[in-house]
Order: sequence, then C-alpha cells, then structure tokens
Amino acid sequence: MVKQKLLKKRILITGATGFIGSHLCLYFLKKGLKIIAQGSSSKSIATLKEKLKIFQNHDENIEYWQQNFLDETIKFPDFSNIKAIIHCASATSVREGTLENYDKYFKLNVTTPKILAKKALEVEIEHFIHLSSGQVYGHQTSFPITEKTIKNPINLYGISKLIGEHIIASFGILGLKYTIVRPFSVFGTGQSNIISLIKDKILKDESLTIFGDGTQTRAFSHVKDFCRALGLIINNRKCYNEDYNLSGPKEYSVNNLIDIISNKLNKKPNIVYREANVNEIKRNIAAVNKIQNLGFFFTESLEDFINNQ
Repeated sequence: MVKQKLLKKRILITGATGFIGSHLCLYFLKKGLKIIAQGSSSKSIATLKEKLKIFQNHDENIEYWQQNFLDETIKFPDFSNIKAIIHCASATSVREGTLENYDKYFKLNVTTPKILAKKALEVEIEHFIHLSSGQVYGHQTSFPITEKTIKNPINLYGISKLIGEHIIASFGILGLKYTIVRPFSVFGTGQSNIISLIKDKILKDESLTIFGDGTQTRAFSHVKDFCRALGLIINNRKCYNEDYNLSGPKEYSVNNLIDIISNKLNKKPNIVYREANVNEIKRNIAAVNKIQNLGFFFTESLEDFINNQ
C-alpha cells in the first residue's frame, strides 16, 4: 500500500516511457501521486501521453522530462518536493549486449545511475529505488536464488547491471537511502517480448527461431504484480539499503511456453533451433520470501494472461 505522506509529494520515474516505467506511471497515478516522467525523446513521451489518457485530468498530476541519458550532459528538472526516484531507464537487451554496444551499456547502466544517485543524495531525496535485473546472478546450481546468492553475471547486460548496483550501494555508504529491485522476466499488456513474438510467428505461419534447445527456463511475473511490489517498497523504511528479488512463482521452459501458446491458438508452430549467439542463463528463478514479508502476494498468472489474449 502506498503511504499517505507520499500523496503530497512527487516521484520521479526514469524510463517512464518503457514497458515497466509506463505501467508504474499508471499505477501511481491511480494511487493519486504526482509524477515526473522521464523519456528519451518527444516521440516516446507522446506515446506515453496517449497511454495515460485513460485518466481524467491526468495532466494535472504529471509532468514530463525529455532527456536522453546518452547525451553528453543531463539537464535536470526541478527536484524540489520530490519524495522518491524510481530509476527504470537502462539498456535492457541481453542479445544486444555486444562489443559494438559496449559504450551504450556502460553509459546507461553504470554512468547514468551514478549521476542520478549523486544528484539524489545532494538534494536529499528520501528514497532512491534502482531497478537492476535477475541477470546479475548468471549461471547457478542451487535454486531458488535468494538475495544472498553469489552474483556471477555471464553477459554484458548482467555485469553492467551488477556494476550499477555497486554504484548505488557506494552512495548508500555516503548516506543515500536506496533499495535495489531485481525484476525476473516481467510480462504484461503493451510489451514486445517472447510471448508476443511466439504468438505472432504462429499466427503468421512464420518460422519461429529459438536460440538454444528451448529447455532454458524463466519465472515470469506480471507487471501488475511488479507494480504492487514497488508500492510496498517505496518510502518504506524497512526497505532502505535493502535488495529484493521479484521473480515469478513458477518456471516455464521456452518449449513449454510454445506449447501453451500453440494450444491456445490451435496451431502448430514451425520451430527452428539455432545456437545462442550470446551467453544466456539456463535457469532463472528466485525465492520471494523477502518481498512477501512486506505483505506481497501474487494475483496474476501467465496462463490466464495467455488465455485472455
């Protein structure tokens, strides 16, 4: 539950035009909060504005900050009366984490968190929530993963997110009140992901390319559940200088996911298996005891989402 004292303050959401960021905007606007929404371009901000039209008079509770974090300089908006920052903006693709994109991943996932956390500490923001990733754990042999599991990232995305975590924690030593949140395979409406890709390929009778043998598993969590979890964390003193894994409750292999979607569509897919071109985690599921201790529980399931599409 969002605390009442937040209602008189604003929260800044970076990456607000992305999938998770836009859903967080919807969630917190519904709760009556005022928001500063950051987007990297006028086009992405215009798209977000369209999504938010479902709220009457939403413009009274939100302002927009157009800032590309790949630019040389960052022009900050007015930070007065900001209660918390939720930092979602980052380079997010595992497969695009290549040598050609190294500078981009370092700038977005390492340098940008450093700049924002430093600013937050300077202006005395009460809470800095940093979205990391379950990819920081890499290959593991013991499951489910916990917050105490040793992190061993195996791709550029994962290691850049882990460095970002250490950057945030370093400002915690200097007084920043922060929380690190690690999403695991978040899904939902308005996202282009493996679920929509599989469905689209099957409907169009196109070849469905699977990198690896399809036995790799993920624990999918719905974006609505993710937003509810953030609502429990934000400005919660119990969460200061803590980290939380937000994994789904059940594992699905890629092959299993294809079966569920193809059975729903009553069409057989044309699957082509290819060798993965980057290091990909074989299995990735985490225990959620820690977030459940705050009162969190799951309300959405992957099967219901697919069946209701």
